[in-house]
Amino acid sequence: MIEQSRQEHHQMELVVTHPSGVDELFCPTCGRRILLQWPPDYKKTVLDPGDVNAIHSAGKGGLEMSAPQLVQKPDIFAQDAGVRGANDDTIQLSAQDEYRLVQWEQWLNQMDFDKYWSGSV
Repeated sequence: MIEQSRQEHHQMELVVTHPSGVDELFCPTCGRRILLQWPPDYKKTVLDPGDVNAIHSAGKGGLEMSAPQLVQKPDIFAQDAGVRGANDDTIQLSAQDEYRLVQWEQWLNQMDFDKYWSGSV
């Protein structure tokens, strides 16, 4: 595997937004061409792979797609009274994250896990 720091970085350009909302992107450096359908129904179709070893990025409307990066997140399951991060500061969840957690909690409360564990399903 090639180290990310040694890989070339190519910036893709928007060629056209199709009537379906799918964007066609092109890399002028290596010829890579892709079709992107943005979230929430994200889908990527590679038309021409170009340089498969290069890191490609593109963006639209404040969203940017690029190579994944590993970052260390604060421990949100800390056992003390407040949830603490790496700098010992309390973490505030965004409204969107809090909404997602509420959805999971509601789903978990509705599930009858005993029937799955007993094998009666």
